[in-house]
Amino acid sequence: MTETILRLLTRLSEAGDDAILPGELAAPFFGPGFDRLLAKRVLVEQAPLSDWDVCDACECGLPCRPIRKAGDGYRAECPLNRRHDVDLTEDDLREFRMGAAALASVIGAAAGFSATPKLAAEKVWRLGDTPSGRAVFLALEPVALTGDGIIASLRQAAQGSDITILAPALPAETARRHQDAGFHLIETLEVLTPATNGLGGTIDVAALAPVPLAPVLRVRRATAEVQWDGRSVILSRQIFPVFERLLEKAQSRDQVASGSHVEATTAREAKDLIRELRDAFKAAGFTDTESKALIETVRGRGYRLSVPATEIVIEG
Repeated sequence: MTETILRLLTRLSEAGDDAILPGELAAPFFGPGFDRLLAKRVLVEQAPLSDWDVCDACECGLPCRPIRKAGDGYRAECPLNRRHDVDLTEDDLREFRMGAAALASVIGAAAGFSATPKLAAEKVWRLGDTPSGRAVFLALEPVALTGDGIIASLRQAAQGSDITILAPALPAETARRHQDAGFHLIETLEVLTPATNGLGGTIDVAALAPVPLAPVLRVRRATAEVQWDGRSVILSRQIFPVFERLLEKAQSRDQVASGSHVEATTAREAKDLIRELRDAFKAAGFTDTESKALIETVRGRGYRLSVPATEIVIEG
C-alpha cells in the first residue's frame, strides 16, 4: 500500500462526520505511528463490529449477518449458502472514527505551522500564516465552503491578509465563487507529499502561494495597448486613464490606488471603473480570474496591479 495514512485519512474525511476507517484498510498501518494517531485522537477506535453485510442479492431477508467466533478467527455466516461465509480476523472487526479537529492539526503541522488551528467557520480551520503573510485555511469537506456567509467569514478571520484554502475538489460553481473573491484554492492531496516513514506527510509552504501569472507587463501609451501573459488588449481612451492611475501607483512606494485616486479620472465610482477595466481584459480573451489576478482588490484600501514595478515596461 503506497498511500500514507495521512493522505488516506484526508481522502476519507471528505465524507464528513460519518467518516470511518475500517480495520481492513487500517491494518497495513498498525504500529507505533498508528498508535500516535490514536493518542492524538486523530483516530478514535469504536466498539468491535458484531455484524457483517449480507451477501449481494441474498434472499435470506436478514438486514445483516452476525459475526461468530470460529477457532482463532471469526466468521460471518450466510444462513443460505456456506460458500458465501466470510472468514475474518480480529483486525477486520476494528473500526475507527476520525476526529476532524485533530486531523486539521496534523495537516497544519505537515505545512510547518506550529500553532493549534483555529476554527474560522463551521468545519473550516485557519492553519496559520505563511512567511509572506498569506492566511492558510483548511476545509476537509466540500460542503464546508458552500454556505452563503463563508466568504465573509474567511475574510474576517484573515484580517486583511491574502487567502489560500486547502480543500478537496470542489463543485465548479463553489470553486468559481471563491476564486472570484480572490481566494487561492489548492486541492490538499495535490500538495501533501508522503513522508519517508510512510505514516505522515509534508506540505511545501512555497506551494501555498499562487504562481505569478506574467513575468512582464508592457504598456504602449501612444496606442493605449497593454500586453500581458502573451496577449494584448487595446483599452478605450475613456478607461485607459484608470489603468494609468494603477500603473502610476505600481511604480511608487505605496502600490495601492485608493478609490478616490482612481475616481480622479472621472466622476464615476471606483468600483464601476475597475469593473469596466476588468471587463475590457475579459473582452480581449482573459478569464475573470485572470483579470482579477492582474487588477487586485485590496480590501479596505483600494486596488493595485499584481505585477512588480521591475517587470513593467512602459513605452511612449
